[in-house]
Amino acid sequence: MSLDDAIYEVFGPLSRGAPGNDAATLRALDAVPGRDAVRRVLELGAGRGRAAFALARALPHARVTAVDIHAPFVEGIAERAREAGLADRIQAVRGDMEKIEVARGSVDLVWAEGSIYVIGMERALAMWRPWLRPGGCVAFSDLVRWAGDLSEEARAFWAVEYPDMASEAAIRSRAEAAGYRIVRGFRMPRDAHEAYYAPLEARVAELAGSADADIRQVLAGLRKEIAVVRRFSDEAGYTFFVLRRAEPVEAAAGARSSPIKGKAAAVIRS
Repeated sequence: MSLDDAIYEVFGPLSRGAPGNDAATLRALDAVPGRDAVRRVLELGAGRGRAAFALARALPHARVTAVDIHAPFVEGIAERAREAGLADRIQAVRGDMEKIEVARGSVDLVWAEGSIYVIGMERALAMWRPWLRPGGCVAFSDLVRWAGDLSEEARAFWAVEYPDMASEAAIRSRAEAAGYRIVRGFRMPRDAHEAYYAPLEARVAELAGSADADIRQVLAGLRKEIAVVRRFSDEAGYTFFVLRRAEPVEAAAGARSSPIKGKAAAVIRS
């Protein structure tokens, strides 16, 4: 078994691949300006489709295209959509979110819960902006540094596991530099984190006796992550961001009103 196969073996039965729940999804959706006018949603890194179904039910006039690279997940979304009578509004597509082709100005809302890290934030925001219609939005969640200084143990762990983790202020600066206006940001509450970590912890315990070396390696990393997240829950966690595509006049105005942006961006990149 390869390491990738081991990861899917561990995560395959779980309903989500990152912290989040329907309440957080709907809270972010409520922040989207003109949400009732949204007609085309593109969800990237859809996993098993939890968010896709929440969005489709909350936006009865919208069509959701749910993209994931893992074929069993895509097939599962398509089957569930048929069973729920939503096959005409949820389209499941197997694809690499780094390589997917989308027509310019064809999307009202790009959605990426816990998946923006796959591409990298700056690259993702630059890639997605041309896909949006004027005034279109991006909503994503990501692991964020909440504390100014991390504890030594947490800092050492995240330096290896997520070296690109940034502060909320840094992410806002990156978004503005990429041509977006910040609509809203909120930290996911404990129940949204536990909706992911509690089933994951149970799955790790279930597989504890595995004889496969790759699975044991994955489990060891997850045990450490769960311990760090639980012990230092006030230092880092998932934050949801809702961004709106800024038009040239807005972007220019934002640049004039943010004199430290260039300096901050330079620090982020260093």
